[in-house]
Amino acid sequence: MQDRESLSSSTVAQLREICKNRGLIVSGKKADLIDRILEDSGVSITQREGEEKTEDGSEWENDALVLDDEGETRQKVEDVLSKIKGEVVEAELIDAELVEEEPQIPDDDQPSLVITMPTLSSLGERWKATAAVVVVVILVTASATIFLQRSSGFTVSELRYGDSMNFNVMESNVRIVGEEMLGIVRDSTGEILEDACNELAIEINDGSGSVSVTDGSDSGAISTTDSLGRGGFLSAEKRISMELSLDFEGKTWRNEEKTECGNVVWLLPDNELSIDSTSWVELEKREVKRADTSISFTDVDSETTNLRVVSYDDEGLGGLGALLPTLSFPLTPVELYDFFGDVVIKEGARSSDPDLNWNSDWNWEVKGEVRDDIHGLVYKVDMEHEDIGRCYGHAQISLMIKKGSPWPVKQESNILLDKDLQTGDCDFIVSALSDEILPEGTLSISITYSRSDYFSGNNEIDWERNYLGGPTDSEDRPRSSTKKNWVDSMWDESEIREFDLQIAVSCLKASYPDNQATQALDSGGYVWDAKWSRPTGEPEWNLSWVDEGDNSGWLVLQKSSEGCSILSSGSNDEGDVKWSDSRPSTQTISILEERILTEGRYPGLAEYIQSGDSWHVDTTVGYRLSAIEDNDYLSLIPGDIGDGKVVMIAGRDWESGDRSNSVEMAMDSETGEMILWYHIDRIV
Repeated sequence: MQDRESLSSSTVAQLREICKNRGLIVSGKKADLIDRILEDSGVSITQREGEEKTEDGSEWENDALVLDDEGETRQKVEDVLSKIKGEVVEAELIDAELVEEEPQIPDDDQPSLVITMPTLSSLGERWKATAAVVVVVILVTASATIFLQRSSGFTVSELRYGDSMNFNVMESNVRIVGEEMLGIVRDSTGEILEDACNELAIEINDGSGSVSVTDGSDSGAISTTDSLGRGGFLSAEKRISMELSLDFEGKTWRNEEKTECGNVVWLLPDNELSIDSTSWVELEKREVKRADTSISFTDVDSETTNLRVVSYDDEGLGGLGALLPTLSFPLTPVELYDFFGDVVIKEGARSSDPDLNWNSDWNWEVKGEVRDDIHGLVYKVDMEHEDIGRCYGHAQISLMIKKGSPWPVKQESNILLDKDLQTGDCDFIVSALSDEILPEGTLSISITYSRSDYFSGNNEIDWERNYLGGPTDSEDRPRSSTKKNWVDSMWDESEIREFDLQIAVSCLKASYPDNQATQALDSGGYVWDAKWSRPTGEPEWNLSWVDEGDNSGWLVLQKSSEGCSILSSGSNDEGDVKWSDSRPSTQTISILEERILTEGRYPGLAEYIQSGDSWHVDTTVGYRLSAIEDNDYLSLIPGDIGDGKVVMIAGRDWESGDRSNSVEMAMDSETGEMILWYHIDRIV
């Protein structure tokens, strides 16, 4: 009989092969696989410390589908398999007992049907973007060393130009439980996850990474641009990169109508994820000017999806921006001096000490000096976010701090967000996490970093450095005097796009006076979403409207020899889109597009959407009013970035060889500041 000692000498691949041959789940860490094999062999084991339990005491449910009646078994298997797109790796049928209703399967019982689901490639093209999109939602802010708040034995070392640390990523995972939580990810990504329901787990089996500060040519500093596209700012350039090996596991639907989530497990093993993010923090005011993050996801068949996101300061993201510091802080190696300042790290020191005047939502306590097997003598510090702890779950960090290191030599972070845990005492989180941002369900993230080596730079970063050459605050900025109040739409006035918005709306009213959209606009309604494009050569507008009675709809209006013609139109159910009077005065689309198309202002973006002094022929241009309650929570041009926020949007989709490309951008229409832009490319 196999015992724990003999199994421990096997590789993970060998253990997975044993599990597969026995019809067992093959996901998880090495210890999980060993326990699973021992349980199947009848060896009694105790729960490992730290293993996650559900409310009824069972482990997180990842069993396969249990069939209700032996006589229906083969037909139901065929029904399940007929819905699985691609080649099924393995399906094993085991005799099922007749039961009156489907029971919950205890951990020590074998499921009646075990199905190993298709590999990533066999699920078709729409699964190629799954990991990239999920990681954007969950990890993109974690990959950027931005939005970190500065707070006020030994004091921790200040960050230096040229500092760098390599680390290993261990025992880390992300889990989503709950159909609404997972459904928002699924619905907001163009049905990429349409076959997933209720549960999603991402196991990080192996990984490594590094954090560093560039030693630039200007006494360590690097020149950068800001959200207005202005140059001349001196900054500290920070970089973080990670190489991760991932397994995906979750559940899929029981029926073809996708109304009932079953217990069929899909497994997508052996995927590779690369994350590389650089941020530029201006020296004098210590403001993040820009962050540039690239994510590359490669599946088991070596097919790759790439994503690049360039974001600016977090103010343009409203409530989501308020949440980013809380989530990104524990998910990246903490910059110790940025957090602790001149606090003396010694046993018993804590944030509640009166002489510290600690002003942060993060509470902490130094537990004392211990000897770590890898890192030697270190101080252990436990941290917890106070507001999250009394509101929606917890955010906890355990640090091992070593003298002379500007980052922890080891960091364990654990985040749990669950709206069901909400209390009445969480003002900050309520303001940051509206119902639109945090859905029903559970999001848990656990990640551990351990330093492998460290290289010290030469000169400390000269924060608050006063330098010449940067623009003044009012320089090269759209003026308040050029803003215009809305009538029934944002003002356009473009000189480079034929058939501007005011011409289009005037033509609509003159040519189609009885149309529902015309009547809505004439009675105080407005166009809350408008997109100009030339898919057939003639310019056209896709207009979404709403009136004061919450009646809404859309139409596509094209320029024609008669003036204009409606190509298609439709109405929404009453209340699907809600009217709002939060419509600020905005710059004209003309002023904003001129700034976007100015050479050198946004060089990374221009190559995708610009042609000469104008837009590329395939580019879509328009705006969106975010006060509209249309529930697209996690769009990269989000609908919840602030009540009454109007963003100018532009985008382009095209194919190049065997790759499909998409670019989108969002700019604040009041200030002319870029919020973010992204480019995603994947195999066709």
